[in-house]
Amino acid sequence: MRFLNALLIVAGGALFLAPGTVSADTPGHHPHYLHARGDLLEARSLLRGPMEPNVQSNLRAADGEIQGAIRELNRAAWADAKDVEGRSHPDEHPDRIGRFRNLMRLLERARKDLGAEEDNAAARGWRDGAFKHIDAAMDYVHRAARDAHIDRELGW
Repeated sequence: MRFLNALLIVAGGALFLAPGTVSADTPGHHPHYLHARGDLLEARSLLRGPMEPNVQSNLRAADGEIQGAIRELNRAAWADAKDVEGRSHPDEHPDRIGRFRNLMRLLERARKDLGAEEDNAAARGWRDGAFKHIDAAMDYVHRAARDAHIDRELGW
């Protein structure tokens, strides 16, 4: 009888501790700004490539704004003690129209990720700074796309 009681206690204890051991392997909270940072790094890789000088100047300005947003998100990650390993960047660029579409898609996706609720109050300030940089980068990409369209219409 004692053996059966001891066995029941051990089995009950194992069932009680099982959820804790399963959740120990579950990764911690992953802030949305790290996803946004990856999208911004990918967007920066699309900014590189040959373009007309008037288009290139807007893309250089967009690159500076994206880099500013990445710096803000690096500070947020540092305050959150999160690892900021970047994603790999694509080596090939789509055609001109696809390039601008991909740039805007990545910037919009990064902006959406940053719009998620943030638990860390310190990261909120840097997130808001990143919003400003992303908005400015989107404006420069719009200008570059418009200039590229005009250049194409004029046959340049």
